[in-house]
Amino acid sequence: MICCIMAGEPLSAALDKGNAMTIHRARIAAPLLAAALGAAPAAAQSRDEAAHREEDIVVLGTGSARDAALGSDLVTRRMSPSSRSLERDLLVANGTYRLSDALDLFSGVSQQNNRGGFIDNFAIRGFLGTPDGGAEYYVDGFLGNRGLAAPRDPATTERIEVLKGPSGAVFGDIDPAGRVNIVSKTPRFAPAAQAVLLAGSFGTRRAELDVTGPLSAALAARIVVAAEEGDGYRDFVGLSRHVVSPSITWIPAADTRLTLLAEHVSFASAFDRGIPAIGGDPLALPRSRFFGEPGDGDHRARNTRVQLTGERDLGGEWRVTGGAAWRRSTLTGFSSDPSRLVDGRTLWRQRRERGYAAEDLAARVELSGRVEAGGTHHVAIGAKVATLDYLELLRRRNPTAAAPYAIDVFAPVYGGAAPALLPFTDQRERRRALTLYAQDMVDVTDRLTLSGGVRVEPFRQRLRRNLTGQTSERTGAPATFRAGARYRLGAALALHANWGESFLQNAGIGRPPRPDAPGPSFAPEQAHGWEVGATGRWRGVDLAATWFDIEKRNILTNDPLDPNFLAPVGSLRSRGVELDAAIRLAGRWQVVANYAYVDARADDSAFATADVLNVARHSGTVLAVARFPTHRGGDWSVSAGATYVGDRAGAIDASGLRLPGYVKAKLAGEVGLSAALTLRAEADNLFDTAYAMSSYSPLWTFPGAPRTVRVSLRLSI
Repeated sequence: MICCIMAGEPLSAALDKGNAMTIHRARIAAPLLAAALGAAPAAAQSRDEAAHREEDIVVLGTGSARDAALGSDLVTRRMSPSSRSLERDLLVANGTYRLSDALDLFSGVSQQNNRGGFIDNFAIRGFLGTPDGGAEYYVDGFLGNRGLAAPRDPATTERIEVLKGPSGAVFGDIDPAGRVNIVSKTPRFAPAAQAVLLAGSFGTRRAELDVTGPLSAALAARIVVAAEEGDGYRDFVGLSRHVVSPSITWIPAADTRLTLLAEHVSFASAFDRGIPAIGGDPLALPRSRFFGEPGDGDHRARNTRVQLTGERDLGGEWRVTGGAAWRRSTLTGFSSDPSRLVDGRTLWRQRRERGYAAEDLAARVELSGRVEAGGTHHVAIGAKVATLDYLELLRRRNPTAAAPYAIDVFAPVYGGAAPALLPFTDQRERRRALTLYAQDMVDVTDRLTLSGGVRVEPFRQRLRRNLTGQTSERTGAPATFRAGARYRLGAALALHANWGESFLQNAGIGRPPRPDAPGPSFAPEQAHGWEVGATGRWRGVDLAATWFDIEKRNILTNDPLDPNFLAPVGSLRSRGVELDAAIRLAGRWQVVANYAYVDARADDSAFATADVLNVARHSGTVLAVARFPTHRGGDWSVSAGATYVGDRAGAIDASGLRLPGYVKAKLAGEVGLSAALTLRAEADNLFDTAYAMSSYSPLWTFPGAPRTVRVSLRLSI
């Protein structure tokens, strides 16, 4: 149970009460999984996924073994040809250290406000998550950041799936724009171990250890550990993050697999809102300059999750998969956030103390198989339950002319007296949801495939404002639908069309209409959209072109009248084109390239502009990797890439702030010193381009990192 704050109690102490967690609630979820898997009769061997290569998702990199309980299903892989799976070897070749590094390799994805450096946030096809919580993403098929979560560490990631459009489903969940699913490393029965030591610019030091192997004929284990420390390219903004993830897989019979995985992440850094734009120029000030207060110390984020997943073949092309996951996340700390720029150089600041905690429990079970009846039907039916308990505690002090708590942006002096804080937000949100879904993909002929799905989600959402005792509640049972078609023109070419709807609960409250009134709760986000496209697949070449048209209502963004609050956009429509290419040449070269044209516009008279925050009309990426075997047993490789992001809105208020477009390049090389030892050197932002990565408002613009060089030594046995 997450506790509310007591009068005079530090926020960190209030959150510590939650450490006596309600993990016992997993007793509800675990029997659901056990019953589903244990009740199945003995069956044949697991189906060979290699037999369906022509139906598989496009793989960027070298494909790894796939666990059906963790990732995309057959319907998504065949009916969503614009989806992509970024594999572990290409994650390394690309120099991936945050989720944003990987998402550059997917078309139509744009970076969003990172909440002081403490969330992974992005938009797909012009649609973003909330500025505070960020876009939702999945980890092993479970929502990974419902409420809040620390930034992901790449050490535990096996691959990243970006599932596009109405057919890009994650166990029944869709978004007409797309979903991100991060698949974790799990045990292997082939023994392997890898250790990495890294040093880089700005005092970066990092170490990783990954060990896996069998404990018996039916049992395998894995442990992944990583630690990173660094001073950062921003003054007074260092980084300390640690992750440990043990897992164990049990195969009691040839047709049954169970995997238990745990992960704990700790992340500490100063809460950093970036730099203010001066005279409409987001690059006017040095990108290293910090406008918070060093004396505030670090914010600390913690994320702990435990999950059990399993699958069992029932024979006759039928399979049951399921899982249960429990997660707890916290964020605590003090910050001094830019609030108002006076006379072009004096920056008033608002001091804050945050104490956030979220506890999330989810479980799912799905039955899938094949039926011959007027064509071949690939059927799936499933059920999911989820609960969220989310506590937000915030104290703050607004600046005034008498007490501005100010800093000079051109000659900052730190160490001013911190103002006393007052309670501002103390609210607790509880969600309960049951999801029932069914889908069918039917091979009408050897060329024509049709698909359809329905999803019903009875829910209850309750928000209590502890400072006033006021409570608001929403309930409902929305039904959403999707449909798709794919037609093969020949062995290599295919056309596809998909349409779908989605529904998403919004969290939090808006700006109060008057000082003595509570802020309103938000209506759910609703969307519908469609896409049409063509794909071509030849030996070593995968090409896709997709046109999309999507509309959403009640998307949360920062309030144009007061950026301290959120506000819903009446509607937002995004139309555009995505072009994707994955090419393998001569068994040595791999090229990944994409381009996206996104025309995203908001329709709400309350906003000063129709622009959508941080979404460029034009963007694209290319990455080339070449590998060369040597006589010493270790490969040599070189990789080079470039990312282009066009100009885009840096604010949605009357300031009209625009973030200029930029091109950023990277270069890396690996030398195999032996069959086991590899030396790697890499440079990101090779030409030291000055650019603004994202923005929340004219006062909170986040500068991109300067040229960053890293050298690492990797031992693999």
